[in-house]
Amino acid sequence: MDPSEASLDGIEAQRSTDVSHDQRNRRYFLMNLMNNGESQKRACTPLPKESVPEFLTNLRLSDLYNLPGESVAMKSEMFSAMRAGNIEFLEKMKRYETPMACFKNKEGDSILHLAASYGHLELVKGIVSECPSLLLEPNWEDRIPLHVAARAGHLAVVETLVLSVTCLSAKLSSEEERERLNLYVLKDKDGDTPLHLALKDLHEKTEVLIHRTRNQSISHFVMHQRRIRCSSYTGTSALMKTAACLVNANQRVSFIANKDGISPMYLAVLAGNVSLVNSMLKHPSHNNIQGLASQLEGRKSLVHAALKAKNTDVLEVILSEDPGLVNERDEKGRTCLSVGASVGFYKGVYKLLDHSTSTVFECNDDGSFPIHIAVEKGHVDVVKEIIKRCPDSVEQLNRDGQNVLHIAAKSGKAASFLMGYIKRLGGTKNHLIKEQDVNGNTPLHLATINWRPRTCFAMTNSKILNIQNKDGLRPLDIAEINLQPDYVLRERMTLMVLLCVYEPRGVTWRPTSGMTLRSRSETLSGYGEKYKDRVNVLLLVAALVATITYAAGFTMPGGFNTSAPNLGMAVLIDDRTFSNFLVCDTLAMQCSVIAIVALIWAQLGDQELAHRAFHLALPSLFFALFFMSSAFIYGVNAAVKENTVLDDKIHIISATFCNVMLVLLGPYVIPQVYGIPFVQDLTSLYLYILLWFVSEDDDDISIFLKRESMGSSSRDQVENC
Repeated sequence: MDPSEASLDGIEAQRSTDVSHDQRNRRYFLMNLMNNGESQKRACTPLPKESVPEFLTNLRLSDLYNLPGESVAMKSEMFSAMRAGNIEFLEKMKRYETPMACFKNKEGDSILHLAASYGHLELVKGIVSECPSLLLEPNWEDRIPLHVAARAGHLAVVETLVLSVTCLSAKLSSEEERERLNLYVLKDKDGDTPLHLALKDLHEKTEVLIHRTRNQSISHFVMHQRRIRCSSYTGTSALMKTAACLVNANQRVSFIANKDGISPMYLAVLAGNVSLVNSMLKHPSHNNIQGLASQLEGRKSLVHAALKAKNTDVLEVILSEDPGLVNERDEKGRTCLSVGASVGFYKGVYKLLDHSTSTVFECNDDGSFPIHIAVEKGHVDVVKEIIKRCPDSVEQLNRDGQNVLHIAAKSGKAASFLMGYIKRLGGTKNHLIKEQDVNGNTPLHLATINWRPRTCFAMTNSKILNIQNKDGLRPLDIAEINLQPDYVLRERMTLMVLLCVYEPRGVTWRPTSGMTLRSRSETLSGYGEKYKDRVNVLLLVAALVATITYAAGFTMPGGFNTSAPNLGMAVLIDDRTFSNFLVCDTLAMQCSVIAIVALIWAQLGDQELAHRAFHLALPSLFFALFFMSSAFIYGVNAAVKENTVLDDKIHIISATFCNVMLVLLGPYVIPQVYGIPFVQDLTSLYLYILLWFVSEDDDDISIFLKRESMGSSSRDQVENC
C-alpha cells in the first residue's frame, strides 16, 4: 500500500466521522497531492496576485491537505462564539493545544459549518484562511460547509467558498486534478449536492408564497402584503441568487440526480424560475443534437414539472430545448397532457395541444385519458379545449369501461357542462348517459353510490331510471338501501331527487328535506336512540313557543283599561291590527301544543307511530313559529301605527325576514305533491333551492365514515369505481 494511503487510513480510523465512498476517494487523492506538493506547486500556474482575495493570499496548497485528526467535542463557549460570529474568538482558539479544525459539535459540524450556516462572512474568511482543509470536511450527514451555506441561502458565504475553491483549483497543474477537486458535485447522505439543497428550499418557499397569495382574503392580503413580500420574497431571491452562483461555478451539476432521482434542473423547472433554467441550459458541453433527455439524470419529466409550476415561459424553454420531452411520462406513468389537465393549467394544455393533439388519445398507465383527469378534477376550461380540438375524445373509456359522464358522476364535477354539451349536439351523444361500466353501473348509478344530489339532478333521464347494474339494482334501489338512519343532508337530497324523477302518483306526505325518509334495511333495533335527540330538540322548541305565546296573550300591546265601563279590557280591543295579533298568537299557541303532543307520541317507541307523529309535529311546529313571528309583527304595528315612517320600516324588515324563514323552514314541512302541475313545480323549486346547501366534498369526514359503513353490495361497487 502507498504510504500516503496508509497514513490516510490511520487518520480515518481515528475519526468518528462516517464519510461516503466518493469522499474517501477524494481524501486519498488529496493525500497523494500532498506527497507531491512541491513538484505540483512548481508546475501550476497561479492566479494573478491582484485577483486573489486578501484572506487567501497566504494560502498554500499544502494547507488544504492538512487533514484534522481525531474529532474533539466542541466546547459550549466555542459553539456560542461561532453562532454569534465572534471572529476575535479565533485568536483564542489558536492558543488551544487541540487544532481548531478538530472540534465538532454533536451533529459533526465543524466551526466552518457553523459560521457558514449562520452567514457570518468575516468569520468564514478567517476560518478558511486558518484551516482551508475544513472546506472538504463533512459532518455526520456528509455535508461540507458549502452544503449548509447553500441550504441557508447565504449568498455572500457561498460566493466566498466558491472563490476559495477556485483559487485552490488554480494551484493544481492538470485539468483532471481540478475536476477531482470539484466540491460542487459532492453529495450528502441523501444524494443532494449543494445546488440541490439551495433549490429544494427555493421550491418550498415559492410554494408557500403562492399558497399564501391564493388563499388570503382581500382584506388580509392588503394588511399583510408588505410583510409577506419582504419575508418570503427576500428569502426566495437570496436562494435564487445562491443557486445561480453555484450554477455559474459548475453548470454540469445541474443534471446530476440525487437518491430520489431528482436533478437540480428538475427542481428549477418545478420552482418556475426561467432565468435559472436558462443558465443551466447554457452548459458549454451541452449538445442540442443529442437532446436534453440524454444528459439528464433521474427524472426526465421536465415538461410535467413546468406544468405543475404553471409557468408557460419555462414550458416554452423546455420544449424548444428538447421537443422529445413531451413524450416522457412521470413516475406515476402519466402523460404530459394528463398532468396539465390534473393541475388545471389551461395555458399549458393549450400549448401542448398546439404542439400535438395525438396525446389526447394516449392513456396513462392506470388506463385513464387526459379528458378523464380534467373531468375528475373539475377543470371545465381544459375539458372544453380538449373537446374543441378532439370532439371524439368524449367517447374514450378507461380501464373500468367508464366514459366522461361516469367520471363526472363519481367526482361530482363538470356534470352540468357535459350534459349541456350533449344536449347541444342534438342527441348524437345520448348513448353516453346510458352506457354501463364493467360493473353495470350507468353514470346515474355512480352519482347515487357517491351521493351526488346535484349531479343526479343534472343526469336524470327517463331512459336510464330502470337500468339495473350487475347486482340487479336501480339507482333508486341503491339510495333506499344505503340511506343512513342518521340525518345526512347529502344523502337525503340524493334520495329526494330520485324519488321526484321516478314520479310516484298522488300526494306524498314527505317533507322536501327528506326528514322522515327511511332506509329499506332499517330495523327497529336501536330505534329509540335514533330519534331521542331529534325529538328532544323539537320538544324544546315547541315548549319555548308555547311559553312565549302564552305570556304574550296576557301582555297586550297598548295595555288595559283601568276605569269603567271597560275596566280590565284591552285598550286596542277594536283595532283590526290588534285583532290580528290575538289570532296569530292563539294559532301559534295551539300549533305548538299540537306539536308537543305529537312528539310525546313519538317517544313511545313504535316506529310507525313515530313517523306519523313526525308528519304531524313538523308542520305544526312550522306554523307555530310562523304565527308567533306574525303575532310579534302585528303587536308592534298596533303600538306604532300612528308613526307612518316607523310602521313602513317595520313592514319592510318583517317581510324580508319572513321570506327568509319560509325558505329555510318550508322544505322541512312542505310535502312532495305529484300530479298537480303548479303545486308540483313549487315543491320541486324548494328541492332545487335545498340542493345549493349540499356539500359534495369527498374530504368530508362524515362522508368517508358513511362509505365505510355502506352495505356489502354497494361497497363493492364503490371500491370498483
